[in-house]
Amino acid sequence: MATEPQTSEQTSEYVETERRLVEEVFNEGTISVIDEIHTPDYVGHWFLPRGGEAGIPELKEFVAGIHEGFDDFRMDEEFVLADGDMVTLGFRTSGTHAGEFMGIPATDERGESVGIMVHRYEDGKIAEGWAVWDQLGMLQRLGVVPEEFHLSDFLETALTLTKQDVLKRTRRKDRG
Repeated sequence: MATEPQTSEQTSEYVETERRLVEEVFNEGTISVIDEIHTPDYVGHWFLPRGGEAGIPELKEFVAGIHEGFDDFRMDEEFVLADGDMVTLGFRTSGTHAGEFMGIPATDERGESVGIMVHRYEDGKIAEGWAVWDQLGMLQRLGVVPEEFHLSDFLETALTLTKQDVLKRTRRKDRG
């Protein structure tokens, strides 16, 4: 996907929109801003507990869930890089896990995570987004996953179980 050339004024507007996303949506929990800064047909490619892509309703549900699960949730911008119609935002989050979040009961532990979001802009609004963050590290800090757990151990066990025909490899229907 090639990026479309943009003026420095457009790029500045995109950076300002990213900052609104951080401050107004994630930090203040003002869900209505999501409609203002995203296209109606926004598509998000990021982790959902049930899989698939996210639209505006799922994004709103996710942000509301963050604020239900972390009463003092905070997202801080680490960097913003803009190139054409694409913007990358590095972030750091923190908060106390005081309520249920993504099916995990409150632990009353403080959690932190780092990640990035990449957004593609269309007509001045976020049309598509990708996000990754350190979910394993956050779950370890919340005490949900043991500190000594290493993903490589899990993958090694999964590989062994697959070789023993205990686990079966399947393809998701939407991937053919």
